[in-house]
Amino acid sequence: MRWIKYLDSAYKTVPHRWLLLILGLVGIACATDNAIPINPNERVDLGEEYDYMLFTRSSSSSNGFVTGFDSFPPPTVDAPGTPSTIAYPAISGGVSFQNFVVNQQKLFGGSGYQKVSLNDDLSPQDGSILETFGGGSSIVFAHENKGYYTDFNTINIQIFDPENYNRIGEIDMSEAPVNPNNGANYFNDLYIRGNRMYACLYTGRTFPPFIYESEIGAIVCVIDLDTDTYIGSINMPDTKYPGQAFMRFKSNVIDENGDIYLPTQGGLGLEASGESTPSKILRIPAGTDDYDDYEFIPQLEIEGAAQETIVNAGFLYVGNGVAYTNVLMEEPTVDADLVNKPLMRWAKLNLYEKTAELVQGVPANAGLTTGMAYNYNGKVQMVVYNVDEQINAIYETDPTTNVAERKVDVVACGVIYGLYEVLEPIR
Repeated sequence: MRWIKYLDSAYKTVPHRWLLLILGLVGIACATDNAIPINPNERVDLGEEYDYMLFTRSSSSSNGFVTGFDSFPPPTVDAPGTPSTIAYPAISGGVSFQNFVVNQQKLFGGSGYQKVSLNDDLSPQDGSILETFGGGSSIVFAHENKGYYTDFNTINIQIFDPENYNRIGEIDMSEAPVNPNNGANYFNDLYIRGNRMYACLYTGRTFPPFIYESEIGAIVCVIDLDTDTYIGSINMPDTKYPGQAFMRFKSNVIDENGDIYLPTQGGLGLEASGESTPSKILRIPAGTDDYDDYEFIPQLEIEGAAQETIVNAGFLYVGNGVAYTNVLMEEPTVDADLVNKPLMRWAKLNLYEKTAELVQGVPANAGLTTGMAYNYNGKVQMVVYNVDEQINAIYETDPTTNVAERKVDVVACGVIYGLYEVLEPIR
């Protein structure tokens, strides 16, 4: 059991690294009988047909495109030249639910979460916006009538109605273990398992830069969804920055047993000591609301990978212990290299055996820009952005193998920021 209380301690002064922020680093903690291991976002195949929505964004601005397809995208996609495309002022990627996608319009300041769907002719349709006053980076769906999202303007978690797409309330998180000495305290990621929601707390420097300042480690708050009330909090020492910063990185983290495998971002050497707190994968077992002693650092299992800066980018669990993430293969010369240069590679993980291997046939990529992976049609799709080799593509692999092939090339429309499967309307 790990209770968290506010620690009134002096936090270390950390040198600012402005460019790294642009990456977007980019409690009752005891056994509970009612923490049911269910993944509410799991796709249930009832024989429906699916459409696809491709989100792309210009590398020089926030402008981008949303393009609709009635089947998996073809080998070559030119979004500006596709009749079903519409230009959007702010593409950041998001999450899909039923027949629509929620686009994170802006990470910080104003804007909000916009609902985007497809018309009968596959042209995108602008929907309502859940307004945020301080930005936000996570939205989850409990069921068709209730969902939750973060607003960085408040520590409280917001409640909304997915069907009518409007805010209907909030969860009081005033007892959460924030540190008022830090410039920022907000929830950067939300996960639902059964009647529990796990909210990953970011506490540290304001934007920019992201520097997780917590002397008690990675903090996760636990919420009872039957009553929408805060229960308590758990922490893991010697670990930093739980969850994913961007919605577009959000994927399944729950295995068949109901165990949550939680990625953390670590410290990336930004601490005053210069010693990096490595990215790790932690576990919250089914039937409990606390971490166990599981710890896995995939990058250290890859021969030839970087040994000083330990970082993952994106995480996807697909089944039978198999998951995917990006690992850093080359040390950056400057912080901007992490977002601009192809220094990372996609790796296939066995979470149960704690092993990792590079996916063959997939080139190096700027994983902190496009660390997205998907699990459609029994395959795994991995996004690759490699400016050196002029690659902006989706690679596909069968999770029973470790070889991938180039499946979709996206040209003349900016960097891939999301590929989403949605229920197609009755036509």
